Amino acid sequence: MRQSLHQDEADAVVLGGGPAGCAAALTLARQGYAVIVIERSAYNAPRIGETLPPMARQLLADLGVWDRFVRQEHLPAFGICSAWGSENLYENDFIFNPYGHGWHIDRARFDRMLALAAAEAGADVRCDAQLISWAQHASGEWDLEIGSPEGVRHWRTRFVIDASGRAASFARKQGARRIVIDHLIGVAAFLSTSEASPDSRTLVEAVEQGWWYSARLPNLQLVTAYMTDADLYAARSRGLTASWEAQCREARHTHARAQDHSIARAPFIFAANSLRLDSAAGRNWLAVGDAAMAFDPLSSQGVCQALKSGRLAARLIHDQWAGDQTAMPGYTQIVKRSFENFLNAREQYYGREKRWPHSIFWRRRHAGSPPDIIARDVAPARGRRGLRFSQPRCRA
Repeated sequence: MRQSLHQDEADAVVLGGGPAGCAAALTLARQGYAVIVIERSAYNAPRIGETLPPMARQLLADLGVWDRFVRQEHLPAFGICSAWGSENLYENDFIFNPYGHGWHIDRARFDRMLALAAAEAGADVRCDAQLISWAQHASGEWDLEIGSPEGVRHWRTRFVIDASGRAASFARKQGARRIVIDHLIGVAAFLSTSEASPDSRTLVEAVEQGWWYSARLPNLQLVTAYMTDADLYAARSRGLTASWEAQCREARHTHARAQDHSIARAPFIFAANSLRLDSAAGRNWLAVGDAAMAFDPLSSQGVCQALKSGRLAARLIHDQWAGDQTAMPGYTQIVKRSFENFLNAREQYYGREKRWPHSIFWRRRHAGSPPDIIARDVAPARGRRGLRFSQPRCRA
């Protein structure tokens, strides 16, 4: 690592301050590296991705943020209740899980906590900021132009970590392409009530053209999301709120859970499709979290996968800087193997639901996992300017 750095230099710049980006920044900063985190938002807007499984406890402990997490007093989650493959509900509780219960979290507060931990470890977390332009030198170092409310600043860095989410903005500008498995979207709404409920389980309910997810949050709110394919939702849409309410009425258990609540935030659409990059790393850059590979929310692995991905990337970067030239080349293969394992689990779980054999949604998922590629998106045109994150995150 450098012994001294000028004000406009860094060992690594992380593009995105979500769980993956903060995990990478935190790990590198604790090893003494100079790290800049570029975060487009201010950690003040609601986000999807609210349930942590019990295994998250070990990941948070490994990152050294477990005590911080406990102090935030997120809502315990004691299991999952499902209507999947049958109209009747069945439970999968965490009573025998060695890590204990899971949690329903306020994602904005959770992500802010990780960013603050990274900052206290020495990372420079810059919010309301975005990458404007970049150029790579023959040496492999990068010149980055970063815009923020304070103005435009230029940084030189040894390494760029793309943690920009499913958009994978920087990686795609370097020629990486997304391998897209499906076109799943979520239509989510935050509902509020005046009384706390003793039922803190996650509810998953299959319907004819998709499935529903709902979970209680620490602030007397209930997040409820309808998951379906983008084209199927567009075909039935009659306006966002009206369509969401109509679809909810078709989900018996979800509707019963939501009917005593009022809509606190109008429904909004978010991407939830499964994808990975064909190349998750290149010369002095790599992608982490959803930028490298994104899982169907049914897996409940999103945040945990992001934390693991960020820590792994930081370790590989450290090993490369320490002289191990074998550390980085296998990263893309690690991503590919992890994604293949996810696809196998995805096929098995979707295969359990057979009530609607003529449903387009379920027929698509019963066809089996693709041998390689369902669709590749077109790589963006190369260029120095105009890189913007389509899924912004938030601020420390």
